[in-house]
Amino acid sequence: MNSRQLVKLAYCICLLPLFFACSSERDEGNEGSGTLHVQVNANTEVLVGTNTRMDEGTDESILDVNDFSFSIFKGETLRGEWATLAEFLADDELTLRSGNNYVAKASYGDVNNEGFELPYYEGNQPFVIKRGQTTTVEVTCYLANAKLSIVYTDEFKDYFSEYTAEVTTSLGNTVNYVSDETRYAYFKPGEVQVRVKVKKKEGYSQEVTLKVGEDYALEARHAYILTLDLDAGTPSINISFSDDIPNQEPVTIIVSDEALSAPAPYFTANGFNDDQPIDVVEGKSAEASEVYAYLNAAGGIAHCYLTTHSSSLIEQGWPETVDLTSVSAENLSAMQKLGFQMAGLGDKKDKIAKIDFTNVVPFLEYTEEGTEHLFELRATDKLSKENVEPLKFRVSSKDNQFAVSAGQSVLYGTTKMKANLTLDGDPAKVTYWLKKGETEQQVVPSSVKSNGTSHDLVFKFDESQYADIQMEARYLRRKSTLNSMLEAPAVSLYLEYPGDVWTKEATLHKRGTLDESWTFQCAKWKKNELGSWTMQAYSLTDDAIFLNALTDSTKYTYRFVKFDESQDIIGASDTLSIVTEKEFQIPNSNFETWYSEKLYSTIGTIYTFYPFAKDSKTENRWWDTSNTKTTPNPGSAGAWYYRSFPGTVPTSEEQYTATYHLNKFDKKKLATGGRNGSIAAEISTVGWGTGNTWTAWSQKAANKTAGSLYIGNYTNKENYGKVFVSRPTKVIFWYRYYSYDNESTEPLVEVYSEDGSKIGWGKITINSTVNEFEKAIINIDYTGNERKKAAQIRVIFSSTNSSSPKSKAIEGEQFFGVGYWDSRHIGSVLTIDDVSLVYDK
Repeated sequence: MNSRQLVKLAYCICLLPLFFACSSERDEGNEGSGTLHVQVNANTEVLVGTNTRMDEGTDESILDVNDFSFSIFKGETLRGEWATLAEFLADDELTLRSGNNYVAKASYGDVNNEGFELPYYEGNQPFVIKRGQTTTVEVTCYLANAKLSIVYTDEFKDYFSEYTAEVTTSLGNTVNYVSDETRYAYFKPGEVQVRVKVKKKEGYSQEVTLKVGEDYALEARHAYILTLDLDAGTPSINISFSDDIPNQEPVTIIVSDEALSAPAPYFTANGFNDDQPIDVVEGKSAEASEVYAYLNAAGGIAHCYLTTHSSSLIEQGWPETVDLTSVSAENLSAMQKLGFQMAGLGDKKDKIAKIDFTNVVPFLEYTEEGTEHLFELRATDKLSKENVEPLKFRVSSKDNQFAVSAGQSVLYGTTKMKANLTLDGDPAKVTYWLKKGETEQQVVPSSVKSNGTSHDLVFKFDESQYADIQMEARYLRRKSTLNSMLEAPAVSLYLEYPGDVWTKEATLHKRGTLDESWTFQCAKWKKNELGSWTMQAYSLTDDAIFLNALTDSTKYTYRFVKFDESQDIIGASDTLSIVTEKEFQIPNSNFETWYSEKLYSTIGTIYTFYPFAKDSKTENRWWDTSNTKTTPNPGSAGAWYYRSFPGTVPTSEEQYTATYHLNKFDKKKLATGGRNGSIAAEISTVGWGTGNTWTAWSQKAANKTAGSLYIGNYTNKENYGKVFVSRPTKVIFWYRYYSYDNESTEPLVEVYSEDGSKIGWGKITINSTVNEFEKAIINIDYTGNERKKAAQIRVIFSSTNSSSPKSKAIEGEQFFGVGYWDSRHIGSVLTIDDVSLVYDK
């Protein structure tokens, strides 16, 4: 009968129905009760090979479910546990809540008990108590460990006078199979190793221990048969393992006298003694300069197994058990990172190998839970012989006392900090990480002074520290946190008013007392990056700090710093950043950009002129005029200048200027054109009105309006001003002036704050004719309002400041037959060029 046959040695299903009432707990929801019917079954079928089932048999005593332990869980919480079903039946104190999810579990034996007659059964079943109903819970238990039988063929028995087998498990248990053993032994699922001890009847007469194949993986609810046969012709032992399992490689062991008499592999320890621990402080090396094991295998190295018992190494990727002759690249990389080295193993293995732990020792960690680390080496040669006992390398790690602490508190803004490191080890192997919010930056101590296990540290930072210093020290996998509290700033800076910052000057204020050890510093920003700190000149009156020679539209950051004798910053004020105002110039203040628009064209043509580009956006139009007011529809059939004409004209359109008309028709000799040959803006008083008439005896103007040029825009009225956040101290411009009837003009500048109040203003009076360009300066007075920021600027030029301007009728060359259409009413004329803003403060 082979293992493919379905064998029915015995089959037992034991049922035990029992009933009890369940009532819900008052604090768990709905009240109610139901009946629980529990049925426990033991299914003794096992798998042989891949898909063949057979009954487990009657080699053990008949299972009685009354001997099964029983428990009930609610999620992960144990609600009740009974050593036997009988105890469960007798328990009338258990209460279960209807509607809750529970799991019933039954078991027999202990999976960690391995050997003969030690089966372990287990089963569980979820259930829900239904109020007012009977809930049936059927728990079927299956074999939860594996069973293994070792069979010897008659040929094998005839060849050897003595033979026994032993199975070693992952739990460290060893189960011996005597020569006449026919029973199955039970094992926790996992890998096992099988060895056979044999003594030949003839020839080599010494007992020899042989490892039978590779490690075998056993699964729960499986029965396995290991068969040992002999081929006397070779001679060799042939091993088969549960022939229902596919893709198995046959195992053959040569048992000639020569093979059996060959020495088994053995290890030689260097730098340690087998199974005797060496004491090493965590992070240090062993006293011996080298710690390694030599492997000698006269029969040729087949396998070299390393088993490691070290939680710290395994947590870092070191394999718990590994065959060093076929270690994966991933495992080897993890081991090498932790100092492991080997030679003579791998693809080119022969008879000698070296397993080196020298650089592994410093990585062995001390923990309060356990300090010992164990490495076990086993080797198998190509003749299936093993070293008699595994070589054991033990290390007992000692506490290195690693800790770091801050020294005395440090001043706000310091770039220097003292700390103390306690370490029985090399302080150079400690790294330090300065916490920066969610990030961290590695820092290196600039000085380390050691005295035994105490090490005084000095740190110098690249920049001042303005928050409590948090630093983490790391040594191997140990971490220690250092927190150094900063004292409050001895000096602080503040800006009393936003308007204290101009384009070239600023006034800051301080709190706190300064002595000569404090230095005032400034850092200028460039493209959103803080520049280097430099000493800053300043004058101090009480708590006011006066700064000058600043650059416009620039961000500055200021601070006071305190240096020690090494010129390291050991304290600082808080920082204060300011941005200077921009030296903004009003666009088109040289009046080179205009565009014209033809308004009326019949007999004569009337144009108006705008001091900005035709397609420019409203926000980009800074200057405007009152031309729209003085150029209404002239009416009737002619385009009469005396009825409609612009008061502000670019000098490049000379034939439309008042100066041109005065020179040609009134015999004046006024200068024309712009300054230095450029374009200027001519601003003249205009007489206009639709009802105006011109005859040889009557030339009256219905309306007389001073020409104007101003910052702002015209929408049925003059809207003065544009948004402007700088504060110029002067306005410079060049002008010519023709004063008619002794009139004067007053160019005006006004600066307003955000609340609409006027904070700066200035004007000059021009009261006589000036025929060549002269330079004019308007000083802007901010007295009493120096601390307010600007929000708007107004610059206004007018041909006259008279509320009733005068004009003169100047007849053109077009006679009465065409209506005198080029005749005009002209008053005072102001020509402006090259307006600029000056920022002295």
